[in-house]
Amino acid sequence: MGLKSFYSSDEKIRLDIALTNNLNNFTRSFIKKLIESGNVSVNNLIIRKPSLLIRTGSLVSVEEPEIKEDTLKPFDFPIDIIYEDNMLVIINKPAGISVHPSKGEHEKTLVNALVGKISDLSGIGGVERPGIVHRLDKDTSGIMLIAKNDKSHNALAAQFKNRIIKKTYIAFVHGIFKESAGKVEGYIERDPKNKIKMKLSQTNGKHALTSFKAIKTIDDIISLLEINPLTGRTHQIRVSMLAAGHPILGDKIYKKNETKNRNELKKFNFINRQMLHAYKISFIHPETEQLMIFTARPPQDMLWGLENTEYCCNATDGSTAAAVDN
Repeated sequence: MGLKSFYSSDEKIRLDIALTNNLNNFTRSFIKKLIESGNVSVNNLIIRKPSLLIRTGSLVSVEEPEIKEDTLKPFDFPIDIIYEDNMLVIINKPAGISVHPSKGEHEKTLVNALVGKISDLSGIGGVERPGIVHRLDKDTSGIMLIAKNDKSHNALAAQFKNRIIKKTYIAFVHGIFKESAGKVEGYIERDPKNKIKMKLSQTNGKHALTSFKAIKTIDDIISLLEINPLTGRTHQIRVSMLAAGHPILGDKIYKKNETKNRNELKKFNFINRQMLHAYKISFIHPETEQLMIFTARPPQDMLWGLENTEYCCNATDGSTAAAVDN
């Protein structure tokens, strides 16, 4: 993005709204991060308050966040790259690794592994999240989009915001569904009793809509689902399936006591993480404007229940990709 400046033409407009109006394809969340990280100045004074009211004629300057080479320590970790070009990288993330540094983990994350292998990553996510347009939970495996420059990052972020990007997950869940397909809808908010958890409400929070299709049943106690999150909320699929009465198998946070089939479930004691995998993604390529469709093979710990399904074939043949003209 480089350095961009403009004079406000509105009287008493919020700084974040003024930036949204003048920076095409930038999301509100990104603009908020820009301001709070000290990359925005008004009349040559750095401002960190998104709600600041600015006047007509105020000079607003925006500077691109830079990635410092010594900010992130490279992590020698194998990355399954499905596809790569000059704009983006598609990877198959394994379970057990966090996407970006946090209070609990600073060095052994996907971002640390990426900076050790890919030199040109977008800086929009900040110094600790280069290239990261979206994320998966630590113990969720599957497909992820990584941006290699800011143009790509902004275009992909806008597609997420406008729900152009479509994602398909597969999951093993507790119980058998009476219907072959359905939807879970509500509002996701932070659980006041547990800060690390989210919960589905019918009144408060951010709107969440998740559709699902039952693929097969296993031992009459577990279902394999194909799941499409139609919105993008924190822990959306895990929270929604718990609210529907069918928590994801192996989920240590969003779970309920399974007393009815306790003995039958003992055979699945080998499972040590939530059985959730991001299987497919489709999006418009930010440069060629082609419709891109990619799938990521499920990991070894999910193959036991994928026999005679399309996902099992991709598990043996490897990740696949397709580009389709619009």
